[in-house]
Formats: sequence, C-alpha cells, structure tokens
Amino acid sequence: MSIVDVKHVSHVALKTRNVEGQAAFYADIVGLGETQRDTAGRVYLRCNANHHAVVLVPSTENGLDHYALDVGDAAALESAANALTRAGISYETETAGELGQGPSLRLRDPDGYIVELIGGIEQVSPNYGPRAVQPRKLGHVTLLVDDCKRTAEFYSEVLGFRVSDWVDDIFLWMRCNPDHHGLAFAKTGFVKMHHFAFEVVDFSYLARQADHLMNNGYVLLYGPGRHGPGQNQFEYFRDLEKNLVEFMCDIQQIWDDATYVPRVWSANERWVNMWGPDGPADFV
Repeated sequence: MSIVDVKHVSHVALKTRNVEGQAAFYADIVGLGETQRDTAGRVYLRCNANHHAVVLVPSTENGLDHYALDVGDAAALESAANALTRAGISYETETAGELGQGPSLRLRDPDGYIVELIGGIEQVSPNYGPRAVQPRKLGHVTLLVDDCKRTAEFYSEVLGFRVSDWVDDIFLWMRCNPDHHGLAFAKTGFVKMHHFAFEVVDFSYLARQADHLMNNGYVLLYGPGRHGPGQNQFEYFRDLEKNLVEFMCDIQQIWDDATYVPRVWSANERWVNMWGPDGPADFV
C-alpha cells in the first residue's frame, strides 16, 4: 500500500517571462480557454470543465514551476497529509494558493521537483468559444531525472503510481489510473521537465492541429508518429518559451493491475517511434 492514492494528473504550472504572449499562445494555438487571473498575475487556462490545466506564473525564468496531482476530494487530501506526517515525509500546506482548487499540499520528489497534491478542482463551463482543436484533458508530464529506479520507488511507495513499461535503466512510464502513463521519467543527466501532453479525440485532431500550427507560422518539432510504450500517436511542438508540448491520442488502457506485466524494452530496439525515426537532437 502506498502512502497517498493519486487519482490523476491535474495541471502544470509554468514560469514565464512573457505572460501575455504565452496566454495568447495557449489560447489561440494550443486551444485552451482562459478561466481567470489572480492578484499575483497568474493566468489559469482550461481545456475542459476543470478550472485549469495550465497555470502561467509570472517570473524572471521559464520552465516548470510545479505540477499537481489530484487525490480526489478534501477528505482524501486530509488523509494524505496525515499519512505523510506519519511516514515522516515533509510537506508544506498551501491554504491560499492557486484559484479554483482550495487548500493543497506541496512536497518535493527525489530530484527536487515540486509536487502539489490537491483535493479536487472547481468545475466551470467547458465552453469558451471555438478553437481549431480543443484538447480533452491534460494527459501526462514527462520529467528528466537523475535515477529512474529511485524515482519509481518514490512515486510507487509514496504516491501510489504503478510502473507500466520501462526501457533498460533510462526511461520508465507510470500510471495512477487506466491510462498507460500519467508520469514518465527519463535519465539524461539533466533535471528539468521534458514535455507535457494533452489528449485529443483521435488522429484526425493531430492533423488538424498540425495544419493550425502551419497556418499560424509554427511547425511541428516531431511527428506525427506512434510511441511503442503506451502505443499513443503523437506530435510535438514548442511554445513561445521553448516548453515542449505534446498532442496525443489512443493511449493504451490498463484495467487490471493484478494481471498486467510491464514490458521491458531494450534501448536497442525501436520504441520511441514505431512509424519512423527517433526525434531530432533538440527533442532530447
């Protein structure tokens, strides 16, 4: 039994130097809708009825500020706090944090990433005007780490994630619900976010998004293709501050944790893209 039972990945918060530019990009190009702004200048953007999937945090830097995992409700969050205390795992309580989600907890994982735990999120209208493509949900976050095994142990023992697949000792995928992965970790010698992914309805939406990028002066960095682990179809592009965004669909569903056996891939076999070449140098 893990200490905490995470239900799904809630949102990512991005540090940004150019709040207005990024807000426009995520609305006009990524297909999100602006929900609200707070007195600290943070911009909350959504893609469904959840109050936010992306938070833009004004900063002198860029990159990941934190990401959030939803444990279900306020009672579950209180239980998580008590369990973390009993286990001797330190955390900070956020009583007046981000809008739309109530109190939260923040802890750090073995690589120093800030992990926020929330107990549900405010529901708002999923309708915010026409978009070329409106993503269905935030699908997953992929992080670069120092040691995949150490990271997997933490997320399994503390937060209840299960290993879905891995590649030697360099990459692993973990789930907290039937989606093949909500988090993925790659050992590269760097500690930073690699990308975050939005799920769309099907492959036709990937084509539609590629056309939308092209028509607005942007291009795909990588894809379309199909990953081996997770089986999802993908395409990647960068935002104005070089954060890598994935659009994906048809991710593998794992319904029976008792019988599922993770596949161990070899780094020497095809796994990054079953349809074609590995990504360009700046993808890694």
